[in-house]
Amino acid sequence: MMAKGPVSQLEFIGFDLGHGETALGRAFGATVREPEILEWRGRRSFVTAVATDKSGVKIGADALNLAALGPKANVAVKFKSRDLDVSSVREPTIAFAQTLIDGLAADGTILGAKKSRFIVGCPSGWTSEDRTDYRAVFQAAGLSEVRIVPESRAALMTALEQGYLSIEDTRASVLIVDIGSSTTDFTYCRDLDAQDVGHNVLGSGLLDTEIFELNLARQKDRKKIEQLIAKYPHYRPIMEYWCREAKEAYFTGEEVTVELLKRLPIGRGVVFDIRLDKADADMILDKPLAALHGYSWRSAFDFALKETVENLGGRAPDTILLTGGASRLPLVLPATKAAFPKARVVRGAEPEFAIARGLAWLGRFEHLHASFKTEVGRHTREGGDIAAKAAKASGGLGKTLAPVLVDAITDACILPAFRDWRTGKIPTLDEVEGDLNKRVAEWLGSDAAQAALRPVIDVWFAGLQRDIETVTDPLCRDHGLPAMVLSLNDSQHVSRHLEGMSLAMPNVGSVESDTALVGTTLSAILIGSLLAHANVFAILFLNPLGVILGGAMLGGTYLFGKKAISGKVRSAKMPVVARQILTDGRIRSAVNKQRGDLITAVQTAWTDAASTRFTGELTDMLGSALRERADERAVLFLV
Repeated sequence: MMAKGPVSQLEFIGFDLGHGETALGRAFGATVREPEILEWRGRRSFVTAVATDKSGVKIGADALNLAALGPKANVAVKFKSRDLDVSSVREPTIAFAQTLIDGLAADGTILGAKKSRFIVGCPSGWTSEDRTDYRAVFQAAGLSEVRIVPESRAALMTALEQGYLSIEDTRASVLIVDIGSSTTDFTYCRDLDAQDVGHNVLGSGLLDTEIFELNLARQKDRKKIEQLIAKYPHYRPIMEYWCREAKEAYFTGEEVTVELLKRLPIGRGVVFDIRLDKADADMILDKPLAALHGYSWRSAFDFALKETVENLGGRAPDTILLTGGASRLPLVLPATKAAFPKARVVRGAEPEFAIARGLAWLGRFEHLHASFKTEVGRHTREGGDIAAKAAKASGGLGKTLAPVLVDAITDACILPAFRDWRTGKIPTLDEVEGDLNKRVAEWLGSDAAQAALRPVIDVWFAGLQRDIETVTDPLCRDHGLPAMVLSLNDSQHVSRHLEGMSLAMPNVGSVESDTALVGTTLSAILIGSLLAHANVFAILFLNPLGVILGGAMLGGTYLFGKKAISGKVRSAKMPVVARQILTDGRIRSAVNKQRGDLITAVQTAWTDAASTRFTGELTDMLGSALRERADERAVLFLV
């Protein structure tokens, strides 16, 4: 169930539960502020550890504080795994998540398990079934709304947000190398579409164990320490964590020797002396490891890069994005550049927080985008504000088009038809009507019709656009986007949705003149209702055009009147010389005389026969164009 309330009050928690360290990012609703990293007990990145003893459940550094734990404490570290049916994985995951989220809520740091929206990261190599099972674990921890997202995608979002990558970079090709504590994942992205191209167990957590073994071997109290570990098994994960701290201090610095001295409280003065220098680091990185099938960490990373090159099948990435805390290891950058010499290699300033930030940002982005599209749909469907504005504009379109159509068809169709009758190319007046219908149909599909009608349609649509923006501009601002994001000024966002118009025109009753003037006046030309085919609308009218001309020959003088219009005159083949009195000027004069009536007829026909259907088509078109625009502008949620 989605949380209620204003968008700005919604809270999105990016939960990067790592094999070794955990970090949480938070983003609020419609703000554009960069997601913040939350603290747990004063630390922004804290160890993924759970301890249970008679005092209850402890997590983070508290779970690894020997002095605060009882002798029978049960400590779990490095438990992140897809093997969620194993109790040693499932139970500490639930306990860690529940304790962490409940603790942050109790402190007033977050809204809480029932109100916050959680986006949890997982390795890119996990299957959809793995993600479903992982989501169920967090729901079992009490989190109401949980999404599981590949960590590589979150890293990509952070790189976009912080400016390390541009949208153009991601539309080209990016290889994301995510080096965590338990795995290294390789994800190839093109056009923001991600593909897993390699994943393995090459995590930096393997080095923690090697540092521990190296330092244990040189302890003066080694036997006592081993006896303590045998008696109190929780000592071992805690001591490995100390070695992890030494590793991070060494590799995130300038390879300066690190020394730590830790006291074992139950050991009566026994200490664990940890030292890590360059020689130690080189030896550990080059040591064959059973977990890596005899490869050293260094050679395994080189092999993984080469394997990824092969998996890409020639799709050389333009950019490499290094992320994850272990991307700081000094061997990573040169090895990556050697494997992909033509690519630009990018690593953020705080790679250990890239996933948590990206998950929070992704949650906010996807919510706002979905909300944005929902609102666009609400406004464009029947009864919505945009649909109402479209209906009003549609009703007025007939009035806009009518005079242009009457004038354009006079020049393009009526005059040429009567010229052909005048020269004898068209034998009779009856045949003028059929020829005129054909000419109108052809003209309506021509570039000339497009040129004649497009200017008035553009002006009409610009007015509709400005009216629509009174709805869409506030919608954009409510979602943290610049106004005009949904602007349809670019005609391509409209034209791709518009269907071509065809036109045939209905017959309209004759409006004949009563008077008969000798040799001077063409009594009537009646053009029925008409509408354009300007590559804009669907078929609107179905009946043929009626053009009624009356004429009678009387002693070399032509009398045009009501009674003379019917019968043999229409079908008679008049001599060509007799037809010459029907000049272009007289035809145009007759049309102009009835222009007002013709325009009114077009407007009436539009209202009666076309407006309702056109409104529906226009609303559908606007909905499609605005939804497409919303999708195209989705990247602005990353700004």
